[in-house]
Amino acid sequence: MSARDSTSTRPQVIVDPTYGYRRLDPLPTESEFERFYQSEYYDLLRRGGRAPELRRLLAGGEEAERERAWLRETLYDDITTGLRENAGGTRVLDIGCGQGELLQWLVEHGFEADGIEPSDDAAALARERGLNAKTATLEELLEESGTLPAYDAALLLNVLEHVPDPVGMLEGIRSLLAPRGLLYIRVPNDFNPLQAAAQRKLDADPWWIAVPDHVNYFDVESLSAVTRRVGFEPVDVQADFPMELFLLMGLEYVGNPELGAVCHGYRVEAERSMDSQARRRLFRAFAAGGVGRNTRLLVRKATEHEWPGLPVRRDGYRYEPLRRVDIEPLRRFRNEQVDVLRQAEPISPEQQQRWFDDVVVAAQREARPPMILVSILDDAGRFVGYGGLTNVDWAAGRAEVSFLVDPERAADPDRYRGDMTSFMRFVADWAFQDLGLNRLFTETYAFRDFHVELLEQTGFVREGRLRQHVTNGDSLLHGLLAEDWRR
Repeated sequence: MSARDSTSTRPQVIVDPTYGYRRLDPLPTESEFERFYQSEYYDLLRRGGRAPELRRLLAGGEEAERERAWLRETLYDDITTGLRENAGGTRVLDIGCGQGELLQWLVEHGFEADGIEPSDDAAALARERGLNAKTATLEELLEESGTLPAYDAALLLNVLEHVPDPVGMLEGIRSLLAPRGLLYIRVPNDFNPLQAAAQRKLDADPWWIAVPDHVNYFDVESLSAVTRRVGFEPVDVQADFPMELFLLMGLEYVGNPELGAVCHGYRVEAERSMDSQARRRLFRAFAAGGVGRNTRLLVRKATEHEWPGLPVRRDGYRYEPLRRVDIEPLRRFRNEQVDVLRQAEPISPEQQQRWFDDVVVAAQREARPPMILVSILDDAGRFVGYGGLTNVDWAAGRAEVSFLVDPERAADPDRYRGDMTSFMRFVADWAFQDLGLNRLFTETYAFRDFHVELLEQTGFVREGRLRQHVTNGDSLLHGLLAEDWRR
């Protein structure tokens, strides 16, 4: 299927409003995926319209051996070099391992390598080689993750562009990694400057758009940004040989498999002829310029700061750093209680996601962050609210207290009394004993009589009134000192 095979219902490529990479809109349905892979994919594969490396390996004979030698001397060597220099151990998971070409290389070079592959036929071929390859998706593996030892590294080669939820996949992989574990990603470097130049020269549609199997389109910058927001930090960024240079030289291989094979042969010859260190330096230079056929990104699982006193279970509640899984119900809680919050308008899902990624996650990695927020869970582990410390001034030892629960609980006076008084006792003990702060303060709308009553019963002292401070009227200021709390 070429970029010119358009219909009135053909999806468009848009920039994801939350994460900034390009993707199809609308996304293909599950039935569309199944229909494509059952009726079209393997014909395209045989004709060179998809996954040319895989096609050449499947071809067998001399062509497959040349391809295997090139991959081993370049990409596979780069991967094992990156892992040896940066990983904390040798346990590696290859996600989408296919027939086990890379898996076998890893085992031969001293790694404890496991693979997962959704195609049972491909996984079976890997198992015939004596490799530990399981027929499974990442989602299925995550269901049994509690029984798995953490991996020192994971590999994700030419997978992320195919999945409908790449951010969810990255988050799932992160949960399987040991602290400071590595993730090596390769994706096509699409919509890069050389592609744009070649497209203008050829006066062609963007041939790299492959519907429906290529769902996402990353470049060096957007892939780096997405991984940072999910909780990884960069270790090494490379981009391999920019095939579009051949197009700019007049070798129009698009739609011409024979000429494409010639250009690929030139690329292989050049890469195999270079010293590995020099080649990696060149690939880093390509990435710095945003060019190269594929982005290769080695990232490390960023360490979150471990706050003293968290997580903790007390009075029938559990408090732990605010979890990503809780931010959508939290958005609903906030939007249903706008009238009692310093919030001007309802929050959208995209705004909530950006807030969590750009503010909360960033704060969770700082030793002295401006805020520390917690999920409040009941004794059954259900998310019932959130709270914590905001506007933290570590030098002065003071912070503002924030607290919000499910509006249904807030409407029940007895339940709200239990939720709020338990939280306020927790937050005071936590702030004064574990974090070493000296003063807590709050600002509350004056019309919230019951909330103010509970606040003062907990020990907070009214310090003043801000008249007509907000649209809803006056605000009340309360404070609590560590010396008073300890009496």
